[in-house]
Amino acid sequence: MASRIVDLIETQIRHRTDAPALIASDGRLTYGELDRRARVLSTRLIREGLRPGDVVLVQAPRGLALGLAVLAILRAGGAFCVVDPRYPAERIRHMWRRSGARFALLTPDQVPARTGPAPRVLAMTDDEAAEPAGPPQVHDVGGEDAAYMVFTSGSTGGPKAVSMPHRCLDNLIEWTLASTSSKPLRTMLFAPLGFDVFVQEMFTAWCSGGCLHAPADDERTDLPRILDLLATWEIERFFVPPVVLSRLADLAVEFDRFPTSLREVAVAGEALHITARVREFFSRIPGCRLHNHYGPAETHVAVAHTLAGPPRSWSDTPPIGLPIPGIEAHVRAPEDREMAPDGGGELWLAGVGLALGYANDPQLTNERFPVVQVDGRRIRMYRTGDLVVQETDGVLNYVGRADDQLKIRGYRIEPAEVEAELRRHPHINECAVVAWTPPQGERRLVAHVVTEPGCSADERELRSYLSRRLPDHMVPRHFVTAGSLPLSPNGKVDRRRLSGPAAAAPRREDDDAGDVKRRVAAIWSEVLGFEDIADDRPFAELGGTSLSAAVVITRVHARFRVRIEMHEFLKRPTVAELSALITERMGT
Repeated sequence: MASRIVDLIETQIRHRTDAPALIASDGRLTYGELDRRARVLSTRLIREGLRPGDVVLVQAPRGLALGLAVLAILRAGGAFCVVDPRYPAERIRHMWRRSGARFALLTPDQVPARTGPAPRVLAMTDDEAAEPAGPPQVHDVGGEDAAYMVFTSGSTGGPKAVSMPHRCLDNLIEWTLASTSSKPLRTMLFAPLGFDVFVQEMFTAWCSGGCLHAPADDERTDLPRILDLLATWEIERFFVPPVVLSRLADLAVEFDRFPTSLREVAVAGEALHITARVREFFSRIPGCRLHNHYGPAETHVAVAHTLAGPPRSWSDTPPIGLPIPGIEAHVRAPEDREMAPDGGGELWLAGVGLALGYANDPQLTNERFPVVQVDGRRIRMYRTGDLVVQETDGVLNYVGRADDQLKIRGYRIEPAEVEAELRRHPHINECAVVAWTPPQGERRLVAHVVTEPGCSADERELRSYLSRRLPDHMVPRHFVTAGSLPLSPNGKVDRRRLSGPAAAAPRREDDDAGDVKRRVAAIWSEVLGFEDIADDRPFAELGGTSLSAAVVITRVHARFRVRIEMHEFLKRPTVAELSALITERMGT
Protein backbone atom coordinates (compact mmCIF):
# COMPACT_ATOMS: atom_id res chain seq x y z
CA MET A 1 0.00 0.00 0.00
CA ALA A 2 1.06 3.64 -0.41
CA SER A 3 2.01 5.76 2.58
CA ARG A 4 -1.06 7.13 4.38
CA ILE A 5 0.71 10.49 4.64
CA VAL A 6 1.40 10.53 0.89
CA ASP A 7 -2.28 9.70 0.24
CA LEU A 8 -3.41 12.65 2.37
CA ILE A 9 -1.01 15.02 0.63
CA GLU A 10 -2.09 13.84 -2.82
CA THR A 11 -5.72 14.50 -1.87
CA GLN A 12 -4.73 18.10 -1.12
CA ILE A 13 -2.80 18.30 -4.40
CA ARG A 14 -5.95 17.35 -6.33
CA HIS A 15 -8.19 19.80 -4.45
CA ARG A 16 -5.76 22.70 -3.95
CA THR A 17 -3.53 22.60 -7.03
CA ASP A 18 -2.98 26.35 -7.22
CA ALA A 19 -2.86 27.02 -3.46
CA PRO A 20 0.52 27.81 -1.87
CA ALA A 21 2.21 24.79 -0.25
CA LEU A 22 5.64 26.14 0.69
CA ILE A 23 7.00 29.69 0.96
CA ALA A 24 10.69 30.08 1.76
CA SER A 25 13.48 32.61 1.35
CA ASP A 26 14.46 30.99 -1.98
CA GLY A 27 10.99 30.96 -3.55
CA ARG A 28 7.53 29.46 -3.31
CA LEU A 29 5.69 26.36 -4.54
CA THR A 30 2.02 25.71 -5.12
CA TYR A 31 0.65 22.23 -4.43
CA GLY A 32 0.71 21.55 -8.17
CA GLU A 33 4.36 22.60 -8.46
CA LEU A 34 5.27 20.60 -5.35
CA ASP A 35 3.61 17.56 -6.92
CA ARG A 36 5.35 17.86 -10.31
CA ARG A 37 8.84 18.47 -8.96
CA ALA A 38 8.65 15.85 -6.22
CA ARG A 39 7.42 13.27 -8.77
CA VAL A 40 10.52 13.84 -10.91
CA LEU A 41 12.80 13.27 -7.93
CA SER A 42 10.93 10.24 -6.58
CA THR A 43 10.98 8.61 -10.04
CA ARG A 44 14.70 9.27 -10.25
CA LEU A 45 15.29 7.67 -6.83
CA ILE A 46 13.41 4.51 -7.81
CA ARG A 47 15.30 4.25 -11.08
CA GLU A 48 18.55 4.58 -9.12
CA GLY A 49 17.54 1.50 -7.12
CA LEU A 50 15.83 2.83 -3.96
CA ARG A 51 13.95 0.10 -2.08
CA PRO A 52 11.14 0.46 0.49
CA GLY A 53 12.57 1.55 3.84
CA ASP A 54 15.97 2.57 2.44
CA VAL A 55 17.37 5.60 4.25
CA VAL A 56 18.11 8.68 2.15
CA LEU A 57 20.11 11.54 3.66
CA VAL A 58 18.95 15.06 2.81
CA GLN A 59 21.63 17.70 3.32
CA ALA A 60 20.08 21.02 2.37
CA PRO A 61 19.30 24.37 3.99
CA ARG A 62 15.79 25.36 5.04
CA GLY A 63 14.05 26.00 1.72
CA LEU A 64 12.34 24.57 -1.36
CA ALA A 65 14.83 21.76 -2.09
CA LEU A 66 14.46 20.41 1.45
CA GLY A 67 10.67 20.15 1.18
CA LEU A 68 10.81 18.60 -2.28
CA ALA A 69 13.36 15.99 -1.20
CA VAL A 70 11.39 14.87 1.87
CA LEU A 71 8.16 14.39 -0.10
CA ALA A 72 9.97 12.67 -2.99
CA ILE A 73 11.65 10.18 -0.66
CA LEU A 74 8.35 9.26 1.03
CA ARG A 75 6.69 8.86 -2.38
CA ALA A 76 9.46 6.55 -3.51
CA GLY A 77 9.02 4.43 -0.38
CA GLY A 78 12.24 5.53 1.31
CA ALA A 79 12.97 6.97 4.74
CA PHE A 80 14.33 10.51 4.92
CA CYS A 81 17.03 11.64 7.34
CA VAL A 82 17.61 15.40 7.33
CA VAL A 83 21.16 16.58 8.05
CA ASP A 84 21.55 20.22 9.05
CA PRO A 85 24.37 21.52 6.79
CA ARG A 86 25.43 23.96 9.51
CA TYR A 87 26.52 21.14 11.81
CA PRO A 88 30.27 20.68 12.38
CA ALA A 89 31.90 18.51 9.71
CA GLU A 90 32.71 15.69 12.15
CA ARG A 91 29.08 15.58 13.32
CA ILE A 92 27.89 15.33 9.72
CA ARG A 93 30.39 12.53 8.98
CA HIS A 94 29.13 10.61 12.03
CA MET A 95 25.52 10.94 10.85
CA TRP A 96 26.44 9.76 7.36
CA ARG A 97 28.24 6.71 8.80
CA ARG A 98 25.67 5.80 11.45
CA SER A 99 22.54 6.21 9.31
CA GLY A 100 23.32 3.28 7.02
CA ALA A 101 21.89 5.36 4.16
CA ARG A 102 22.13 4.06 0.59
CA PHE A 103 21.61 7.49 -0.99
CA ALA A 104 22.24 11.12 -0.14
CA LEU A 105 20.46 14.08 -1.76
CA LEU A 106 22.47 17.30 -1.70
CA THR A 107 21.93 20.77 -3.06
CA PRO A 108 24.79 21.95 -5.34
CA ASP A 109 26.32 24.09 -2.58
CA GLN A 110 26.76 21.12 -0.20
CA VAL A 111 29.90 19.00 0.09
CA PRO A 112 29.49 15.23 0.58
CA ALA A 113 30.83 13.89 3.86
CA ARG A 114 33.90 11.68 3.47
CA THR A 115 33.11 8.48 5.33
CA GLY A 116 33.77 4.78 4.96
CA PRO A 117 31.16 2.95 2.85
CA ALA A 118 29.52 6.18 1.73
CA PRO A 119 25.98 6.41 0.33
CA ARG A 120 25.53 7.25 -3.33
CA VAL A 121 25.34 11.02 -3.72
CA LEU A 122 22.66 12.51 -5.96
CA ALA A 123 22.65 16.25 -6.63
CA MET A 124 19.34 18.10 -6.57
CA THR A 125 19.17 20.57 -9.45
CA ASP A 126 16.61 22.63 -11.32
CA ASP A 127 16.09 19.60 -13.57
CA GLU A 128 13.57 18.49 -10.94
CA ALA A 129 11.33 21.30 -12.28
CA ALA A 130 10.83 19.41 -15.56
CA GLU A 131 7.68 17.41 -16.24
CA PRO A 132 8.34 13.67 -15.73
CA ALA A 133 7.78 11.32 -18.64
CA GLY A 134 4.95 8.87 -18.03
CA PRO A 135 3.06 8.16 -14.78
CA PRO A 136 4.85 8.59 -11.46
CA GLN A 137 6.60 5.57 -9.98
CA VAL A 138 5.64 4.83 -6.39
CA HIS A 139 6.81 2.00 -4.12
CA ASP A 140 4.29 0.38 -1.80
CA VAL A 141 5.23 0.49 1.88
CA GLY A 142 3.98 -1.21 5.04
CA GLY A 143 3.45 0.12 8.53
CA GLU A 144 6.73 -1.42 9.71
CA ASP A 145 8.82 0.13 6.91
CA ALA A 146 10.96 3.06 8.02
CA ALA A 147 9.53 6.51 7.19
CA TYR A 148 12.19 8.77 8.69
CA MET A 149 15.26 8.78 10.89
CA VAL A 150 16.32 11.35 13.49
CA PHE A 151 19.50 11.61 15.49
CA THR A 152 19.45 12.27 19.21
CA SER A 153 22.20 12.73 21.76
CA GLY A 154 23.74 9.46 22.93
CA SER A 155 25.09 8.43 26.33
CA THR A 156 27.88 6.34 24.77
CA GLY A 157 29.80 9.27 23.28
CA GLY A 158 28.04 9.92 19.98
CA PRO A 159 24.58 10.67 18.57
CA LYS A 160 22.31 7.68 17.99
CA ALA A 161 19.97 7.19 15.04
CA VAL A 162 16.29 6.54 15.82
CA SER A 163 14.39 4.79 13.02
CA MET A 164 10.68 5.66 12.91
CA PRO A 165 8.14 3.56 10.96
CA HIS A 166 5.15 4.62 8.89
CA ARG A 167 2.68 3.41 11.54
CA CYS A 168 4.11 5.99 13.96
CA LEU A 169 4.13 8.83 11.41
CA ASP A 170 0.58 8.08 10.28
CA ASN A 171 -0.72 7.94 13.86
CA LEU A 172 1.09 11.16 14.83
CA ILE A 173 -0.19 13.30 11.96
CA GLU A 174 -3.76 12.02 12.02
CA TRP A 175 -3.93 12.56 15.79
CA THR A 176 -2.39 16.05 15.57
CA LEU A 177 -4.94 17.16 12.98
CA ALA A 178 -7.82 15.62 14.98
CA SER A 179 -6.73 17.11 18.32
CA THR A 180 -5.86 20.60 17.06
CA SER A 181 -7.38 21.54 13.69
CA SER A 182 -7.71 19.79 10.34
CA LYS A 183 -8.22 23.12 8.56
CA PRO A 184 -5.58 24.34 6.06
CA LEU A 185 -3.67 26.48 8.53
CA ARG A 186 -0.59 28.56 7.77
CA THR A 187 2.24 26.83 9.67
CA MET A 188 5.77 28.01 10.42
CA LEU A 189 8.69 25.65 9.76
CA PHE A 190 10.50 26.66 12.94
CA ALA A 191 11.94 23.45 14.43
CA PRO A 192 15.64 22.60 14.02
CA LEU A 193 16.30 20.66 10.83
CA GLY A 194 16.30 16.93 11.34
CA PHE A 195 14.40 16.98 14.64
CA ASP A 196 11.10 15.17 15.11
CA VAL A 197 9.03 18.36 15.47
CA PHE A 198 10.21 19.32 11.95
CA VAL A 199 8.32 16.23 10.73
CA GLN A 200 5.18 17.26 12.61
CA GLU A 201 5.28 20.81 11.23
CA MET A 202 5.73 19.76 7.63
CA PHE A 203 3.08 17.06 7.41
CA THR A 204 0.36 18.67 9.52
CA ALA A 205 0.55 21.56 7.06
CA TRP A 206 0.58 19.52 3.85
CA CYS A 207 -1.86 16.80 4.94
CA SER A 208 -4.47 19.49 5.72
CA GLY A 209 -3.80 21.70 2.68
CA GLY A 210 -2.09 24.45 4.66
CA CYS A 211 0.89 26.54 3.64
CA LEU A 212 4.29 25.95 5.21
CA HIS A 213 6.27 29.18 5.80
CA ALA A 214 10.03 28.71 6.26
CA PRO A 215 12.07 31.57 7.71
CA ALA A 216 15.72 31.76 6.67
CA ASP A 217 18.19 30.19 9.10
CA ASP A 218 19.46 33.57 10.32
CA GLU A 219 15.87 34.75 10.84
CA ARG A 220 15.01 31.66 12.86
CA THR A 221 17.46 32.58 15.63
CA ASP A 222 16.24 36.20 15.73
CA LEU A 223 13.24 36.03 18.08
CA PRO A 224 12.07 39.65 17.54
CA ARG A 225 12.10 38.84 13.81
CA ILE A 226 10.15 35.62 14.40
CA LEU A 227 7.55 37.59 16.36
CA ASP A 228 7.24 39.97 13.41
CA LEU A 229 6.97 37.09 10.92
CA LEU A 230 4.25 35.39 12.96
CA ALA A 231 2.20 38.55 12.51
CA THR A 232 3.26 39.41 8.94
CA TRP A 233 2.68 35.92 7.58
CA GLU A 234 -0.48 35.54 9.70
CA ILE A 235 0.74 32.20 11.04
CA GLU A 236 -2.04 30.08 12.50
CA ARG A 237 -0.22 26.92 13.68
CA PHE A 238 3.06 27.12 15.59
CA PHE A 239 5.19 24.39 17.21
CA VAL A 240 7.74 25.79 19.67
CA PRO A 241 9.83 24.82 22.74
CA PRO A 242 8.43 26.21 26.03
CA VAL A 243 11.45 28.47 26.65
CA VAL A 244 11.06 30.07 23.21
CA LEU A 245 7.34 30.62 23.84
CA SER A 246 8.23 32.33 27.12
CA ARG A 247 10.75 34.65 25.40
CA LEU A 248 8.29 35.47 22.61
CA ALA A 249 5.62 36.28 25.19
CA ASP A 250 8.08 38.64 26.94
CA LEU A 251 8.78 40.40 23.63
CA ALA A 252 5.10 40.58 22.65
CA VAL A 253 4.05 42.12 25.96
CA GLU A 254 6.98 44.55 26.09
CA PHE A 255 6.54 45.79 22.51
CA ASP A 256 2.75 45.40 22.45
CA ARG A 257 2.90 43.29 19.29
CA PHE A 258 0.72 40.18 19.38
CA PRO A 259 0.38 37.65 16.50
CA THR A 260 -3.41 37.57 16.69
CA SER A 261 -3.71 35.16 13.74
CA LEU A 262 -2.44 32.26 15.90
CA ARG A 263 -4.99 29.52 16.49
CA GLU A 264 -2.98 26.47 17.59
CA VAL A 265 0.30 26.60 19.57
CA ALA A 266 1.94 23.33 20.62
CA VAL A 267 4.94 23.18 22.93
CA ALA A 268 7.29 20.22 23.35
CA GLY A 269 10.86 19.36 24.22
CA GLU A 270 10.98 20.29 27.91
CA ALA A 271 8.77 21.05 30.91
CA LEU A 272 6.19 23.78 30.35
CA HIS A 273 6.04 26.63 32.89
CA ILE A 274 3.28 29.22 32.63
CA THR A 275 4.54 32.70 33.44
CA ALA A 276 2.53 35.89 33.92
CA ARG A 277 3.53 37.06 30.44
CA VAL A 278 2.57 33.74 28.83
CA ARG A 279 -0.86 34.20 30.43
CA GLU A 280 -1.08 37.74 29.07
CA PHE A 281 0.09 36.56 25.63
CA PHE A 282 -2.79 34.09 25.30
CA SER A 283 -5.26 36.48 26.93
CA ARG A 284 -4.52 38.93 24.10
CA ILE A 285 -5.09 36.16 21.49
CA PRO A 286 -8.40 34.74 22.73
CA GLY A 287 -8.92 32.45 19.71
CA CYS A 288 -5.67 30.56 20.31
CA ARG A 289 -5.26 27.24 22.16
CA LEU A 290 -2.11 26.00 23.91
CA HIS A 291 -1.23 22.29 23.73
CA ASN A 292 1.42 20.63 25.89
CA HIS A 293 2.97 17.72 23.93
CA TYR A 294 5.24 15.13 25.54
CA GLY A 295 7.28 12.43 23.86
CA PRO A 296 10.90 11.40 23.32
CA ALA A 297 12.32 11.00 19.81
CA GLU A 298 11.74 7.24 20.20
CA THR A 299 7.95 7.75 20.14
CA HIS A 300 7.45 11.37 19.07
CA VAL A 301 4.28 12.66 20.77
CA ALA A 302 2.96 10.03 23.17
CA VAL A 303 1.14 12.06 25.84
CA ALA A 304 -0.64 15.40 25.49
CA HIS A 305 -2.72 17.98 27.33
CA THR A 306 -4.67 21.00 26.05
CA LEU A 307 -4.90 23.84 28.56
CA ALA A 308 -8.52 24.71 29.23
CA GLY A 309 -10.27 27.76 30.64
CA PRO A 310 -9.04 31.36 30.74
CA PRO A 311 -5.24 31.74 30.87
CA ARG A 312 -5.43 33.31 34.34
CA SER A 313 -6.68 29.94 35.63
CA TRP A 314 -3.84 27.87 34.14
CA SER A 315 -1.54 26.04 36.51
CA ASP A 316 2.05 27.28 36.72
CA THR A 317 3.18 23.73 35.84
CA PRO A 318 0.54 22.07 33.66
CA PRO A 319 0.41 18.28 33.39
CA ILE A 320 1.74 16.46 30.34
CA GLY A 321 -1.69 14.84 30.15
CA LEU A 322 -3.03 11.54 28.84
CA PRO A 323 -1.70 9.10 26.23
CA ILE A 324 -2.75 9.84 22.66
CA PRO A 325 -4.76 7.18 20.75
CA GLY A 326 -2.66 4.12 19.98
CA ILE A 327 -0.25 4.70 22.88
CA GLU A 328 -0.15 2.98 26.28
CA ALA A 329 1.52 4.69 29.25
CA HIS A 330 2.69 2.62 32.22
CA VAL A 331 4.20 4.02 35.43
CA ARG A 332 6.74 1.57 36.85
CA ALA A 333 9.08 1.76 39.83
CA PRO A 334 12.54 2.90 38.68
CA GLU A 335 15.54 0.65 39.32
CA ASP A 336 16.82 3.22 41.81
CA ARG A 337 13.80 3.33 44.11
CA GLU A 338 15.17 6.40 45.89
CA MET A 339 14.46 8.28 42.64
CA ALA A 340 10.75 7.41 42.70
CA PRO A 341 8.57 10.43 43.48
CA ASP A 342 5.74 9.97 45.96
CA GLY A 343 3.05 7.95 44.24
CA GLY A 344 4.92 7.82 40.94
CA GLY A 345 7.71 6.19 39.02
CA GLU A 346 9.35 5.87 35.61
CA LEU A 347 7.21 6.29 32.49
CA TRP A 348 7.25 3.35 30.04
CA LEU A 349 5.46 3.63 26.68
CA ALA A 350 3.98 1.03 24.34
CA GLY A 351 1.82 0.95 21.25
CA VAL A 352 1.77 2.08 17.66
CA GLY A 353 4.11 5.02 18.23
CA LEU A 354 7.26 3.11 19.18
CA ALA A 355 10.36 3.42 17.01
CA LEU A 356 11.82 0.43 15.20
CA GLY A 357 14.90 0.99 17.35
CA TYR A 358 18.39 2.42 16.98
CA ALA A 359 20.00 1.96 13.59
CA ASN A 360 22.89 -0.51 13.59
CA ASP A 361 22.72 -0.92 17.38
CA PRO A 362 20.68 -4.03 18.32
CA GLN A 363 22.14 -4.18 21.83
CA LEU A 364 20.96 -0.68 22.76
CA THR A 365 17.64 -1.31 21.01
CA ASN A 366 16.98 -4.41 23.12
CA GLU A 367 18.01 -2.55 26.28
CA ARG A 368 15.75 0.47 25.74
CA PHE A 369 12.86 -1.39 24.02
CA PRO A 370 12.45 -4.55 26.16
CA VAL A 371 9.57 -7.00 25.81
CA VAL A 372 7.88 -7.19 29.22
CA GLN A 373 4.91 -8.89 30.84
CA VAL A 374 1.98 -6.50 31.46
CA ASP A 375 -1.46 -7.74 32.61
CA GLY A 376 -0.84 -11.18 31.15
CA ARG A 377 0.43 -9.77 27.85
CA ARG A 378 3.97 -9.70 26.47
CA ILE A 379 4.42 -6.28 24.89
CA ARG A 380 7.32 -4.26 23.57
CA MET A 381 7.87 -1.03 25.52
CA TYR A 382 10.18 1.97 25.59
CA ARG A 383 11.79 3.10 28.84
CA THR A 384 11.69 6.90 28.77
CA GLY A 385 13.84 7.55 31.87
CA ASP A 386 11.32 10.27 32.81
CA LEU A 387 9.77 10.29 36.27
CA VAL A 388 6.04 11.02 36.50
CA VAL A 389 3.21 11.09 39.00
CA GLN A 390 -0.18 9.82 37.84
CA GLU A 391 -3.36 11.39 39.20
CA THR A 392 -6.50 9.40 39.96
CA ASP A 393 -8.02 10.33 36.59
CA GLY A 394 -4.93 9.01 34.77
CA VAL A 395 -3.43 12.41 33.99
CA LEU A 396 0.37 12.38 34.12
CA ASN A 397 2.61 15.04 35.66
CA TYR A 398 6.30 15.22 34.77
CA VAL A 399 8.60 15.53 37.81
CA GLY A 400 12.14 14.84 36.58
CA ARG A 401 14.68 12.35 35.25
CA ALA A 402 15.91 9.00 36.52
CA ASP A 403 19.32 9.57 34.90
CA ASP A 404 21.65 12.43 33.89
CA GLN A 405 19.92 13.32 30.61
CA LEU A 406 19.26 17.05 30.22
CA LYS A 407 16.90 19.26 28.24
CA ILE A 408 18.33 22.62 27.17
CA ARG A 409 16.26 25.02 25.03
CA GLY A 410 14.13 22.06 23.93
CA TYR A 411 17.15 19.96 22.89
CA ARG A 412 17.78 16.56 24.43
CA ILE A 413 21.39 16.28 25.60
CA GLU A 414 23.29 13.38 27.13
CA PRO A 415 26.14 14.91 29.19
CA ALA A 416 28.22 11.80 28.45
CA GLU A 417 28.39 12.74 24.77
CA VAL A 418 29.76 16.21 25.54
CA GLU A 419 32.14 14.77 28.13
CA ALA A 420 33.46 12.22 25.63
CA GLU A 421 34.47 15.02 23.27
CA LEU A 422 36.02 17.05 26.08
CA ARG A 423 38.13 14.08 27.22
CA ARG A 424 39.67 13.91 23.75
CA HIS A 425 41.22 17.33 24.35
CA PRO A 426 44.93 16.84 25.12
CA HIS A 427 44.85 19.04 28.25
CA ILE A 428 41.70 17.62 29.90
CA ASN A 429 42.12 14.89 32.49
CA GLU A 430 38.60 14.73 33.94
CA CYS A 431 35.34 16.53 33.23
CA ALA A 432 31.66 16.61 34.08
CA VAL A 433 28.89 18.52 32.31
CA VAL A 434 25.82 19.70 34.21
CA ALA A 435 22.92 22.10 33.73
CA TRP A 436 22.79 25.40 35.58
CA THR A 437 20.05 28.02 35.68
CA PRO A 438 20.94 31.54 36.87
CA PRO A 439 18.34 33.27 39.06
CA GLN A 440 16.77 35.26 36.22
CA GLY A 441 18.23 33.59 33.13
CA GLU A 442 17.87 30.52 30.93
CA ARG A 443 19.13 27.02 31.63
CA ARG A 444 22.56 26.33 30.16
CA LEU A 445 25.37 23.80 30.12
CA VAL A 446 28.41 24.19 32.38
CA ALA A 447 31.54 22.05 31.98
CA HIS A 448 33.67 21.39 35.05
CA VAL A 449 37.16 20.37 33.93
CA VAL A 450 40.30 19.06 35.62
CA THR A 451 43.38 19.66 33.50
CA GLU A 452 46.52 17.58 33.11
CA PRO A 453 49.30 18.60 35.56
CA GLY A 454 51.10 21.70 34.33
CA CYS A 455 48.38 22.55 31.79
CA SER A 456 45.74 25.27 31.87
CA ALA A 457 42.27 25.43 30.33
CA ASP A 458 41.47 28.50 28.23
CA GLU A 459 37.71 28.98 28.03
CA ARG A 460 37.77 30.42 24.50
CA GLU A 461 39.96 27.60 23.20
CA LEU A 462 37.78 24.89 24.80
CA ARG A 463 34.64 26.45 23.37
CA SER A 464 36.25 26.66 19.92
CA TYR A 465 37.45 23.05 20.22
CA LEU A 466 33.94 21.75 20.98
CA SER A 467 32.30 24.00 18.38
CA ARG A 468 34.23 22.13 15.68
CA ARG A 469 32.80 18.82 16.91
CA LEU A 470 29.36 19.43 18.39
CA PRO A 471 26.20 21.38 17.43
CA ASP A 472 25.92 24.78 19.08
CA HIS A 473 23.25 23.66 21.57
CA MET A 474 25.64 21.02 22.98
CA VAL A 475 28.59 23.38 23.56
CA PRO A 476 28.79 24.45 27.24
CA ARG A 477 28.33 28.17 27.82
CA HIS A 478 30.67 28.16 30.83
CA PHE A 479 33.82 26.26 31.79
CA VAL A 480 34.83 25.94 35.43
CA THR A 481 38.35 24.70 36.21
CA ALA A 482 38.68 22.56 39.35
CA GLY A 483 41.47 20.70 41.09
CA SER A 484 39.25 17.62 41.33
CA LEU A 485 35.62 16.62 40.88
CA PRO A 486 33.47 15.83 43.95
CA LEU A 487 32.62 12.16 44.37
CA SER A 488 29.65 10.43 45.95
CA PRO A 489 30.11 7.54 48.45
CA ASN A 490 29.91 5.00 45.58
CA GLY A 491 32.84 6.67 43.80
CA LYS A 492 30.88 8.37 41.01
CA VAL A 493 30.98 12.10 40.24
CA ASP A 494 28.46 13.82 42.51
CA ARG A 495 26.79 16.10 39.97
CA ARG A 496 24.54 17.62 42.61
CA ARG A 497 27.59 19.37 44.07
CA LEU A 498 28.55 20.92 40.73
CA SER A 499 27.04 24.34 40.05
CA GLY A 500 27.56 27.17 37.63
CA PRO A 501 30.16 29.95 37.61
CA ALA A 502 30.46 32.20 40.65
CA ALA A 503 26.94 33.17 41.64
CA ALA A 504 25.91 36.73 41.06
CA ALA A 505 24.98 39.03 43.88
CA PRO A 506 22.13 41.36 42.91
CA ARG A 507 23.42 44.58 41.38
CA ARG A 508 22.23 47.80 42.91
CA GLU A 509 21.56 50.46 40.36
CA ASP A 510 20.41 54.05 40.58
CA ASP A 511 18.04 54.79 37.72
CA ASP A 512 18.60 58.50 38.23
CA ALA A 513 22.36 58.27 37.87
CA GLY A 514 22.25 58.22 34.10
CA ASP A 515 25.12 55.76 33.92
CA VAL A 516 24.04 53.85 30.81
CA LYS A 517 27.02 51.53 30.71
CA ARG A 518 26.58 50.49 34.33
CA ARG A 519 22.87 49.89 33.83
CA VAL A 520 23.49 47.82 30.69
CA ALA A 521 26.08 45.77 32.61
CA ALA A 522 23.43 45.22 35.30
CA ILE A 523 21.03 43.82 32.69
CA TRP A 524 23.71 41.47 31.36
CA SER A 525 24.53 40.38 34.91
CA GLU A 526 20.88 39.55 35.61
CA VAL A 527 20.49 37.58 32.38
CA LEU A 528 23.84 35.76 32.43
CA GLY A 529 23.87 35.14 36.17
CA PHE A 530 27.21 36.55 37.31
CA GLU A 531 28.90 39.82 38.19
CA ASP A 532 31.97 41.64 36.89
CA ILE A 533 30.96 41.75 33.23
CA ALA A 534 33.88 43.18 31.28
CA ASP A 535 32.88 46.03 28.97
CA ASP A 536 34.77 44.55 26.03
CA ARG A 537 33.81 40.84 26.31
CA PRO A 538 31.42 39.67 23.56
CA PHE A 539 28.04 38.42 24.72
CA ALA A 540 28.53 34.91 23.29
CA GLU A 541 31.86 34.48 25.10
CA LEU A 542 30.07 35.19 28.37
CA GLY A 543 27.58 32.37 27.72
CA GLY A 544 24.92 34.35 25.87
CA THR A 545 22.61 32.73 23.29
CA SER A 546 19.97 34.00 20.90
CA LEU A 547 17.34 33.35 23.58
CA SER A 548 19.20 35.30 26.27
CA ALA A 549 19.88 38.06 23.72
CA ALA A 550 16.11 38.39 23.30
CA VAL A 551 15.82 38.88 27.07
CA VAL A 552 18.47 41.62 26.95
CA ILE A 553 16.62 43.38 24.13
CA THR A 554 13.36 43.17 26.09
CA ARG A 555 14.91 44.61 29.25
CA VAL A 556 16.77 47.35 27.39
CA HIS A 557 13.44 48.50 25.98
CA ALA A 558 11.78 48.32 29.42
CA ARG A 559 14.51 50.40 31.12
CA PHE A 560 15.55 52.86 28.39
CA ARG A 561 12.46 52.88 26.09
CA VAL A 562 14.84 52.26 23.20
CA ARG A 563 14.31 49.50 20.64
CA ILE A 564 17.38 47.52 19.61
CA GLU A 565 17.05 45.03 16.76
CA MET A 566 18.70 41.62 17.08
CA HIS A 567 21.05 42.22 14.15
CA GLU A 568 22.13 45.51 15.74
CA PHE A 569 22.84 43.76 19.03
CA LEU A 570 24.88 41.05 17.30
CA LYS A 571 26.96 43.71 15.54
CA ARG A 572 27.62 45.42 18.89
CA PRO A 573 27.87 42.44 21.26
CA THR A 574 29.71 44.13 24.14
CA VAL A 575 28.47 46.28 27.00
CA ALA A 576 30.48 49.25 25.74
CA GLU A 577 29.15 49.05 22.16
CA LEU A 578 25.55 48.43 23.19
CA SER A 579 25.69 51.32 25.67
CA ALA A 580 26.96 53.67 22.97
CA LEU A 581 24.08 52.66 20.67
CA ILE A 582 21.52 53.18 23.44
CA THR A 583 22.96 56.61 24.27
CA GLU A 584 22.78 57.55 20.60
CA ARG A 585 19.14 56.46 20.34
CA MET A 586 18.17 58.26 23.54
CA GLY A 587 19.63 61.48 22.16
CA THR A 588 17.66 61.38 18.93
